[in-house]
Amino acid sequence: MRCSPAAFGVVLAMFTGTSSMARADLIPWAYNWSRSPDKIGADSPGTGYITLTDESLKTAVGSSDIVATNIHVFSTASPNTPDRFTAKPYTLSLYLLDQTSGAFTTLSFSGHFDGTLTATSANISNTFTGQLTQNVVLGANLYTTTIGAYTSPGPPGASNSGSISAHAEVTVQPMPIIATPEPSTLALSGLALPCLGIVLWRRGILRHPHSRVQ
Repeated sequence: MRCSPAAFGVVLAMFTGTSSMARADLIPWAYNWSRSPDKIGADSPGTGYITLTDESLKTAVGSSDIVATNIHVFSTASPNTPDRFTAKPYTLSLYLLDQTSGAFTTLSFSGHFDGTLTATSANISNTFTGQLTQNVVLGANLYTTTIGAYTSPGPPGASNSGSISAHAEVTVQPMPIIATPEPSTLALSGLALPCLGIVLWRRGILRHPHSRVQ
């Protein structure tokens, strides 16, 4: 019996071939931010402080920029004796909910504030101390969240606040699937299976199944 190379290839494809499907769906999800602490006091004996806001539960579809917190400052200090902030730590926690699957998790980002503050000026810098990018799979979707956009607050009483923002990139995880053979493929495989048996017989695998070197 002669074995058709094409038929033999079909059998190999059936045993080894898989395909992946990448979807470009607009994925619905929900999130909210919480902060700790909500009020950050100046070094002693200062009277000034920094406040951070929460972000209530919001919904989004697909990838999006998201604001983690708004920053306000308060102080009565004079320019000659400013309030000082030295490595004042904070944590921002992001709750993520994949609305399709119902799966959820919380990611934490950390940093600290430094600088000076008076009743008429603000010079507050921010340093992130933890991972800037975190990945998590919820349901069939991959969420990649990167924090890093910092806008410093203006002087006490300013209408516009400072902020810390992040970007959430949401992609669908490729799911491997085994392709369903067409009827013609099944017919070829019927011809090729005896060929596979012959190859194994000639190599001694079927005749002496325990003779192979492990």
